Amino acid sequence: MKILGCLVFAAALTALARLPAAEPQTQAADEGGTLTGRVRLKGEIPKRRKIQTNADPKCAAMHPGDLMSDDYVVDPAGNVQYAIIYVKEGLGDQKFTPPKTPVYMEQKGCRFEPHALGVMVGQELTFRNMDPDLMHIVHVTPKSNKEFGFSQVRKGEERPKIFTAKETIRLFCDVHPWMEAWIMVLDHPLHTTSGADGKFKLKGLPPGKYTIEAWHEKFKPVTQEIEVKAKESKTLDFTFTEKQ
Repeated sequence: MKILGCLVFAAALTALARLPAAEPQTQAADEGGTLTGRVRLKGEIPKRRKIQTNADPKCAAMHPGDLMSDDYVVDPAGNVQYAIIYVKEGLGDQKFTPPKTPVYMEQKGCRFEPHALGVMVGQELTFRNMDPDLMHIVHVTPKSNKEFGFSQVRKGEERPKIFTAKETIRLFCDVHPWMEAWIMVLDHPLHTTSGADGKFKLKGLPPGKYTIEAWHEKFKPVTQEIEVKAKESKTLDFTFTEKQ
């Protein structure tokens, strides 16, 4: 019986050894804190520009009303959409594995959607054309990453790209000059973007002290210091007061 017991115990140890180890980042995310808040603008609310789409009849047909610019998307209450909220400082030498889930940037209705997003170095950013039989030429001219430009015509056509260095990049279409968006490339996955109501949620913050920044293409960035404990939820609001 003792021999049989030893054999069962040894077999159990072998089985445990074969189990995949839990990824440290997954555990950290489970233990991480959460920031929720809202991004607002103080002062006069800028008006969105009307975009002339007559140069491309197919684009004009998609917008029998008006197609408005996405650089200033601020509701009457001053809530700001398309602000990127991210950890600017405080992670030290922590290393992060790029998320396996890709981020999508779509061409839809002769616009880029979303207008602003964050992606991690090494994470796949997939460009997808959702406009039927309408050619777009996706183009970026970064400083620290490799320039690229390519056409997409068929609806549902996808092209993945991966950035290798941190920077903020303007995306544009060579065919439709009003089409532009912003891509913030970071060395960590701790970022999010404000919605139409200005609200955001940033999850998975490891316990620590951080500088959090709200970035927008048209306003001067705003930063705040905060300390987050394990599984703690905190509120952090940002207010833009000056244009770039």
